[in-house]
Amino acid sequence: LPQIRDWYLGVDYGTTNPFVALLVGVGIDDTLYVAREWRWDSKKKHRQLTDAEYSARLKAWLEDLQGELGTIELRRILVDPSAASFITQLHRDGWSHVRKADNAVSDGIRNVSTLHGADLLKAHKRCEGYLEEKQSYVWDPKAQERGKEEPLKINDHAMDAERYIVRGTRNVWKHFDPALKEVA
Repeated sequence: LPQIRDWYLGVDYGTTNPFVALLVGVGIDDTLYVAREWRWDSKKKHRQLTDAEYSARLKAWLEDLQGELGTIELRRILVDPSAASFITQLHRDGWSHVRKADNAVSDGIRNVSTLHGADLLKAHKRCEGYLEEKQSYVWDPKAQERGKEEPLKINDHAMDAERYIVRGTRNVWKHFDPALKEVA
């Protein structure tokens, strides 16, 4: 990774579905880097976590990454807007800069695609779940028959977290390339 000037955390909340957190940095080269991911899949682990446990484990994970990535001061934490109880827990636990994420699916997918096309969104090879999901992201054929473009809501948890970050950082990346201002 290059030197990172700002860190963001995107969270797709899940209890029965996987919970995924993506740590994304904006590099000094004006590129967004999916640097690391943390996930909890209750089906695979055979145990659900509480909101307080998620909060504590995220904190411990970020503290562990400090030695590897240097100081991580989160500029913003963008959380699945349907996760009201988790957002409340984060506030109770003293997390700063927590926001409900913008869940505009179609706009978010367009923004992610645009950033990838401009080579302004990259992922570290250690983000294995993210990279696996990226390759398996598929469109709903039934929605296409109705004239709509919608992704299938399967194995898309990291993709949702990615969308939350991309939508939540529009004010950062839209200035990188004048052509991107139109899609922001």
